[in-house]
Amino acid sequence: MTVIPYKFRLQSDSPVLFGLAFAIPTIAALAPLQISTVAIVAALVVIIRRLVARGPWPFIQARISLILAAMVGWATISSTWAIDGTLSLITAGRLLLAASTLVILIDVASRLSAPDQKRFYRCLSAGAVIGISLTLLSIGYVHIDTIWFQGKEMAEHELGALNRTASIIAIFAWPWSLSISRVYGNYVATAFIATVTATLYFLAPLTPLIALLVGSCAFVVAWKATRLAKILLLVVFASCILIVPFLNNLVPWIIEYLSENLSNPINTIHRFVIWQFAAEQILERPLIGWGLDAARVFPGGNLDVFLFHLPTGAAVTGPALPLHTHNAVVQIWLELGLIGIAFFTILFVWTINTIAHIGDRNGNSAVSIAVVATGLTISQLGFGFWQGWWLATLGLAAVTTTATVRQCSWKT
Repeated sequence: MTVIPYKFRLQSDSPVLFGLAFAIPTIAALAPLQISTVAIVAALVVIIRRLVARGPWPFIQARISLILAAMVGWATISSTWAIDGTLSLITAGRLLLAASTLVILIDVASRLSAPDQKRFYRCLSAGAVIGISLTLLSIGYVHIDTIWFQGKEMAEHELGALNRTASIIAIFAWPWSLSISRVYGNYVATAFIATVTATLYFLAPLTPLIALLVGSCAFVVAWKATRLAKILLLVVFASCILIVPFLNNLVPWIIEYLSENLSNPINTIHRFVIWQFAAEQILERPLIGWGLDAARVFPGGNLDVFLFHLPTGAAVTGPALPLHTHNAVVQIWLELGLIGIAFFTILFVWTINTIAHIGDRNGNSAVSIAVVATGLTISQLGFGFWQGWWLATLGLAAVTTTATVRQCSWKT
């Protein structure tokens, strides 16, 4: 009797999404900086599988491919006048890799069948529960180690290592909750989102919690009136752009108010001063900007500038532009000019238009809008926009949301 050796072979790309759905929450809890590596590996697996299986080719995301190609192309061109051309080209390469990965994985999510979507929900639900549990265990460990073993009081920086984890959780909370509701029901999903909120409350950074609350408001509005929610998102996005030229005039008033009404306004005021400094530089080169990733090496960025006076009269200072602007729109305009903002606007408008408005009280549309609102809030208040892990987080959130809310025929 001849024994024929078994050869494992993926029959479809769906298992790649199952693996991502299950792994992302754990990666967010234990190694958030590796989320980009996981995304790239997943895209490579898809490419290899399709090469072996001779298809399906080509990828079907023509519009987003064109938009992303234009953005990456302009970013690459900007390296010719960038402050550090080599750094700019390296960042452009990172953008190209992120864009290619997004297109490939979005294509996989768009082809998900109804039976596979059900399996995806189970993987996403299980992964979400594990990821949140690990995050809570990490929070508990830090508290026990700090208070009991070191004998110190808890401070925000003690949980600083989980800053990225908190932002990933805030964005993914919505597709996670929707998948849990599909598998275990609405009551369990409600309990889960309450647990997520509590988790973010116990973590150090305030921005992810604010973003989750903004996402919750967007969800409620979208549940009542999807079209209205989409219009409001576009208005908010436009406002983020239109206010930039006026920051130089508005920031002094804002600083005065914050210094008089907040007990510890240093971080908040510093962020506004960074935006003011960046806005001044934007007005010098409003059309083409200073070149991709110029914020990291901007002349004068490391110099301390005045922030505000303490009640004691002492002056508080901080660097004018430490590595990045903590604001996506400001950073893109500073580095890529109005042309870069135009491409970014096209991408955002396209994203909003892809959200179905097939009627009110639609969970799929409400979740999609909540994801966009949450991601936009963190982008406007948080990290440098070109960081690999952050680009991967936004991309994988788009992939996960697409796979979660995609309308499939449920006949098996």
